[in-house]
Amino acid sequence: MHNQDETDKLLALQKRLMDESDMIGWLCTVHRNAVRYSNNPEATKKIQGQLNHASNLIALAYIWALLDEQDFNEHNHWIRPRDRLELKAWKHVRHTGAHAPGGRANRYFDEFNEFMTSDYSGISGLRQNCEFTDRSITLADTMNYRFFQFVQNLVKIAIGHCANNNEPTDDA
Repeated sequence: MHNQDETDKLLALQKRLMDESDMIGWLCTVHRNAVRYSNNPEATKKIQGQLNHASNLIALAYIWALLDEQDFNEHNHWIRPRDRLELKAWKHVRHTGAHAPGGRANRYFDEFNEFMTSDYSGISGLRQNCEFTDRSITLADTMNYRFFQFVQNLVKIAIGHCANNNEPTDDA
């Protein structure tokens, strides 16, 4: 018997992600261009920027909650090593958004920096669509949905490795 319990959890997670994909699409995009102060374009720009930043992080927190519900995280055995570092970088972004307004979180700080400065560009687009300093992280507006697509892909790959009971490698 292959890792049936793990496979079942991964399949349940995949189903949940698929069931919520339309809603997550709205969550990731509905706030764009929503702020309008007709008498104050500067306030519109400022508050819209704040809302975009916050909505990116809110969506990331929600997607992580779905992953956490099925115990899918950076420690999952079925994640390829190169994807694991990228997922840890995303976890740092999530921690930063959820726990350290105005600064960067401590958890996975080094892994985030390692991923962002490595030769591997990743598959989520994080390196190309993120500005960061030692004190801040700013994601491009589309990155919350790109993260969702990234985790959907990780779950599919993990299902394959788990169902076939083969070790994930960076070769495939």
